[in-house]
Amino acid sequence: MISNISGCQNHGHVHKCSGHAHSAPAAPEVPSTPTDNVALGVMDMRDQKQVAFNTAQAAMWSVDAAVKAASQGTFGVGGVLLGPHKEVIAISCNRVIAEGKVADPTAHGERQVVDWYFEQKAQGSQLPAPEDCTIVSSLDPCMMCAGSILTGGFNVVSTTLDTRAGVNYTTDGSYPTVPAELQQKAKDHFAYVGIEGGRPYQGPEHLDQGATISEAEEKRSIDTFLASLNKVQEVIHSGPTQAVQNLQDCQDPQVLASLKKYYPQALELKFKPGQPDSNLAAPLLKAARESQARGGAYNAAALIDPHGNLVMLKSGREERSPIRTPFMELTRSWAKVRAEAGPEGERYLAPLKDCTLVTLQGPGHDAPSIMEMGAYGSSVEGPLPPHDHPAWQYVLPRQTQAGVDEQIANLPPLYSQIIKPEIKQVSDGALVHLCSHDEH
Repeated sequence: MISNISGCQNHGHVHKCSGHAHSAPAAPEVPSTPTDNVALGVMDMRDQKQVAFNTAQAAMWSVDAAVKAASQGTFGVGGVLLGPHKEVIAISCNRVIAEGKVADPTAHGERQVVDWYFEQKAQGSQLPAPEDCTIVSSLDPCMMCAGSILTGGFNVVSTTLDTRAGVNYTTDGSYPTVPAELQQKAKDHFAYVGIEGGRPYQGPEHLDQGATISEAEEKRSIDTFLASLNKVQEVIHSGPTQAVQNLQDCQDPQVLASLKKYYPQALELKFKPGQPDSNLAAPLLKAARESQARGGAYNAAALIDPHGNLVMLKSGREERSPIRTPFMELTRSWAKVRAEAGPEGERYLAPLKDCTLVTLQGPGHDAPSIMEMGAYGSSVEGPLPPHDHPAWQYVLPRQTQAGVDEQIANLPPLYSQIIKPEIKQVSDGALVHLCSHDEH
């Protein structure tokens, strides 16, 4: 019998696999002390010495984690990280919502596991290579999580398909949702459990290790996610409907302290709303150079609020994890600002969907770019409001504009038909010129 996770509530499920009974480890109630605050929903399971009998059992445990996530008021999605011998390395719960607020729009189960893994490696932990690990998820990865998994090089086995936002929304394993350069990698690393009396296993042979579950277990996974969906979106879209007031007029100390905590230079630059100009070049380039000096990517991301104030600017932390890109750092920081600003924050701090995102580098054909497109969708979580200017602008192109537009059109329906992100190059020629001639 596999022991339960110490200190966590047990769901009481006993799963039978090929004649063997296995107690399901409960999903984390309160994670152990995190090594990094971008993965607060992950519990380190290495000390528990637990081993899954087969992939199907791990799939059922992923649904247990999803149930736990839903009970905590966030999206009902969970995951289990297995090593090469099916040993349980970590369990992850979605943690987008915490204490009734948006804590981290990127805190999906799979994304957190990838960051947690690389943070452990950065601290010297001995872990199997990513290609020898398998993330067993309760739901087909969204584009953010798919990009994270492809960047990290992990395998993933999904319990439930997602025809709205999943990387395999077509359900045929062709992966038109990722650039052509990544489609074979997706076919080599992504798999889907079979359903007894229903769909067959789909994916590479090496991941088919008893990956068949009952119809009842698949239903439990689907029902858990769908039951959480509307509740969570109500939290995300709650708040005042009127336009936010200008931060330049804010006198509330809690709002200002929250803002300056995550970006001390906030409000020092102002632009015409949605029209970044050459004054943005210096802070963007400075952040990109600092990132490069740390061993990260030469890139940075800025956020301009509806009144034209520069409220956030971040470089990435790819030296800690290859998926800690500038936008990922920025959207998490902005969520923290809004969560910590107090009641007055809603009057002055616009949701990201109403702001203008500016990245130094435009999207490319690589996995981190797909991840960022997906993370942008996860951050706005719904149709973008009308903008006079593109809501996401980039300074330096990494492909043609037609290529960017095609990537957006190929995304699953949630992104391509509902959110409809408009990603265009900035219109200010001086800003492009200054950044193009940076000697980095």
